[in-house]
Amino acid sequence: MIFNVHQPCRNLGLRAGAILFRDLRIGPRCPELNDEIAREVAATRGRFPDAKKPEVSAFLDILRSVGVNPRKVQHSVEKLLACALKRGDLPAINNFVDTYNLLSLRSLCSLGAHDVDRLTLPVTLRLLQGDETFTPLGRAAPEPVRPGEFGYVAGDNRLLCRLDVMQADFSKVTDATRNALLIIEATASHSPATVRGVFDAALDLVPRFCGGSGEIVDNAV
Repeated sequence: MIFNVHQPCRNLGLRAGAILFRDLRIGPRCPELNDEIAREVAATRGRFPDAKKPEVSAFLDILRSVGVNPRKVQHSVEKLLACALKRGDLPAINNFVDTYNLLSLRSLCSLGAHDVDRLTLPVTLRLLQGDETFTPLGRAAPEPVRPGEFGYVAGDNRLLCRLDVMQADFSKVTDATRNALLIIEATASHSPATVRGVFDAALDLVPRFCGGSGEIVDNAV
């Protein structure tokens, strides 16, 4: 087993699946991807006057249900949408991250990825117990984990992503990454057609912009 979701997280309203990509070539975004992002940002700014969408609200409600104040801890989808609306662009990280951020903006699903060769499988979306180890992206020292929150946990009890808000530093996708697990997360408010569309688009766009090939390991529906 590569990826699984515990029932208590489904009871919260979370829906998650994953694609395993192999033989990636990670680097700066190409002009074609830059143009694709620019078109999507322009379309988003035309469709949405603000970041208040039912799909975003569903994520925020889930944060509240586990005792997290979304005014203090901003969800990744809300942050990405606000960035597009206010700045007219998405952050430039690398071609792989920029591609899944494009898909996140388009679908209002939460996407994140981890270097498979740097973690222990399986990856599980579950409620946290507080004994997991977690060093956030860009930090050098571990931080305590709060029991009752949800997150993606590797097979060796290392936390990969907390609350769709902060990813771990050790499993981040870099230029050295060749194989990555892309996690696609939705809520019960997202239609199955929307979720399927994200998987189809990822299997098309990631190889186009990053090389390699992908295999669905859980389709989240």
